[in-house]
Amino acid sequence: MQAGDSLYSIAKKFGITVDMLKNANNKVSNLLSIGEILNIPNNNQKRVHIVKAGDTLYSIAGMYNTTVEEIKRINSLTSNVLTIGKMLYV
Repeated sequence: MQAGDSLYSIAKKFGITVDMLKNANNKVSNLLSIGEILNIPNNNQKRVHIVKAGDTLYSIAGMYNTTVEEIKRINSLTSNVLTIGKMLYV
């Protein structure tokens, strides 16, 4: 999650409501923290990983049983460089 992100901004980005986002993540408050993983409700049930210190594409791929190449493809990444707080589809 990046500075300034909120449930509202994330919900807007994915075309869903804040309530849908909160329900999908069993949240009762609007507070978010860096590194928090949110389920984004939609037809594909995509998951979002928020990059935290020490994460690499390889370690993230291992967490979600996928490949570095697939993460790069679905996120349109051209580099292996990650920034803390970046939201990645996994």
